[in-house]
Amino acid sequence: MKIFATIAILLGVASAAIADEATVKLEYKFNQGDVIRSKITHLSTVDTKIKGVKQTAQSRSISTRKWEVQKVDESGLVTFMHSVENINMWQKVTDRPEVSYNSETDKTPPAIYAQASQSVGVPLSRITVDAQGRLVKREHLAGTPSSESQILPILPADPVAVDAAWYSPDDLTVRTGNGALKRIKTRQVFRLVNVSAGVATITTETQVLTPIDDPMLKVELIQKLTKGKFRFDIEQGRILSQQIDLDERVIGFQGEESVMNYLGRMTEELINAEPAKVAALPASAKKTVKLTPPAEMKEESPTPADPATKPAEKAEPDQAPMKEEMPKEDSAEDNVAGVPTLADPATKPKEEAEPLEEVAEVPTLAAPETKKK
Repeated sequence: MKIFATIAILLGVASAAIADEATVKLEYKFNQGDVIRSKITHLSTVDTKIKGVKQTAQSRSISTRKWEVQKVDESGLVTFMHSVENINMWQKVTDRPEVSYNSETDKTPPAIYAQASQSVGVPLSRITVDAQGRLVKREHLAGTPSSESQILPILPADPVAVDAAWYSPDDLTVRTGNGALKRIKTRQVFRLVNVSAGVATITTETQVLTPIDDPMLKVELIQKLTKGKFRFDIEQGRILSQQIDLDERVIGFQGEESVMNYLGRMTEELINAEPAKVAALPASAKKTVKLTPPAEMKEESPTPADPATKPAEKAEPDQAPMKEEMPKEDSAEDNVAGVPTLADPATKPKEEAEPLEEVAEVPTLAAPETKKK
């Protein structure tokens, strides 16, 4: 009997060890004095058709983001200074000349980039986050105030196993067709899809919880939706790289025949880490439009495949719109099925009944411009 009891105890210990190894603790780790630099690339192509007139706006921006950790308190709250060390921007709109600006080589920026140029090399904000990445406090110092309610992807409070999911609720503010402001309830869904060599691969997707019928609201919301993945170094406690994609279509935002197709990608790479290739926007079943910025800009920019891909011609508004599927990534397990969608009512959290109220005015969507992080 003693032998069987001993075996049972040993099996119990082994099972517990296996269970512990099957989960991982994900949390951000920063030390006072850390300086973290990331290369941020935004690519976008926006096709619009209003009253039969078609226009295509293509843009690209590449910047170096700098975080200087000023304080880490006993509870794990991290305070850092956010700044942008350099930017390299380019834009082309139908029937207009190309416009570009490189903060490292151009002394005088074009008018369209004048405000962006003033945000280079100066402290923009002082930000405090917790170990899970939740925004605790943001102090605006210079530049255009950010309307984003989150700076970092949210990590789970408890250890998680592969295929585990967690959620982060968020309220977004958008402008209606008559100029009023409205809060839209959303939630960010995260899922741990893989752990390899100490690096966790996590997918992320925005789910819209508030029903939206107004096409103008959809246009305002379009750039705030996210779907992508990021690679997280478990031991170092920081993001190595991430990629966020947008592929959305809105019909009827300015008349019944108006159509907008938005195709965009944001990538982030931790500088001094192993570089990751910046893939071109998906070209599957789409017509490619190759951006051709000035030669001096090409020298400063990475050389991925075509930096923007123009979507193929879609069905006219008098036909039933078809929702495109997001292009497949390298591995099926790395994808969250579908594009940002309304959450399943069964999983939708309870919403408190609250009247719509006007809030402080926020900037409206500027399709030609690419939002800078």
